[in-house]
Amino acid sequence: MTGKSKHTATVSLGIMAAGFVGTLFVDGPWVRFLQSGFEAGLVGGLADWFAVTALFRHPLGIPIPHTALLPKNRDKVSRAFISTIQDDLLSKKSIMDKLAQVPIIIRLLRGAQQQLATDGAKAGIAKISEFAIQQIPLEKLAAYGEKEIIRLLGTLDLRSLIDKTLGQAYARGYDEKAFDFVLDLAEKLVSKNEIRDRMGIMAVQALAHLKTNGLMQFALNAFVGFFNEEKLGGLIQQFMLTGIEGLRSKDNANRKAVMEALRDWLNKPEHQENIALELEKWKEQIATEWKLGDKLLELLQRLQTQALEWVREEQFAETHVIPFLSRMIERVEENEELLNRMELGLREQIARLIEANHHKIGTLIKENIDRFDDATLIELMEDKIGGDLQWIRVNGAICGFLIGIILAGVHALVQ
Repeated sequence: MTGKSKHTATVSLGIMAAGFVGTLFVDGPWVRFLQSGFEAGLVGGLADWFAVTALFRHPLGIPIPHTALLPKNRDKVSRAFISTIQDDLLSKKSIMDKLAQVPIIIRLLRGAQQQLATDGAKAGIAKISEFAIQQIPLEKLAAYGEKEIIRLLGTLDLRSLIDKTLGQAYARGYDEKAFDFVLDLAEKLVSKNEIRDRMGIMAVQALAHLKTNGLMQFALNAFVGFFNEEKLGGLIQQFMLTGIEGLRSKDNANRKAVMEALRDWLNKPEHQENIALELEKWKEQIATEWKLGDKLLELLQRLQTQALEWVREEQFAETHVIPFLSRMIERVEENEELLNRMELGLREQIARLIEANHHKIGTLIKENIDRFDDATLIELMEDKIGGDLQWIRVNGAICGFLIGIILAGVHALVQ
């Protein structure tokens, strides 16, 4: 485009020069009008050629003062150009005013929601989730967990803990439930045939070694002769089962006595102290022998493996993550107060960012301008604006031609 404009400007100047020279050798009243027009057009075209050329270089290579203006004033032009863009076209206020017209948060949320359904988003969610899980520092977490558990155990007041535990157990009837649990176990154990037979054998052996005098010995021998091991075991079994069944009743005197005795034993300070000492030993055992850190690390590694298998499932993102994110976005959009706070917060952050980095606009422009030498910069400018400047030459020649004719007409009327 610049080449065509320059050619047009040169042709217009050539026409004015040819017309001026041609009219020098022709007489006539109208020729003088044309000669004045061609003369003024030639002067205007040459003047504008000089002016346009002087912007970029010395006309005809002659170092005439106040020519090659752009190369000589490159720094001044650059500063003015940078100042215009930075302080006027892209001023802080203009940027913030433009951003104030745009609902940034809403657009971001809606854009994100639209992208969630794409295959790329699903694959990206899965990859990001997998990467995030793999980056979890399991060793550090295990070491930290071990440290915190040991610290927590060290701060426990075991005596107070025992008192509170017993109080809660009594209040909630856990001691009664524990006793019933023991009775259930005892009933199951006593009901077994092998236990019955074992008790019969043990009873016969005990009676056989029991020695008394006179009539009592005779009665004992008769009893042993009447009851064999099986019968004696069944008798003892039935006796124990009946006793267990009686102890199940809340109103049973034996049960009340047992529970009272158990509570009295647990409530004694010396017994609680012994329990506390055993728990202290247990705490020390956890810290020294259980290798708690290794166990926590094994647990975390199993959880990590399971989590990786989960996120690698084909439908992971579509089934779990995308619905969750979509619900979150919808809830945010429905909460006008939250939206306003987020919008305000984002604008404040953008304002701080612009305030801190606005000067870099000028720095960036200057760096890009400095990358070009004078010849390249002039060539670039001529390519962008040279076409319009060449039309100045064309307009100068045409306007000069018309003005020359007008002046010739005025001169003729005056004479």
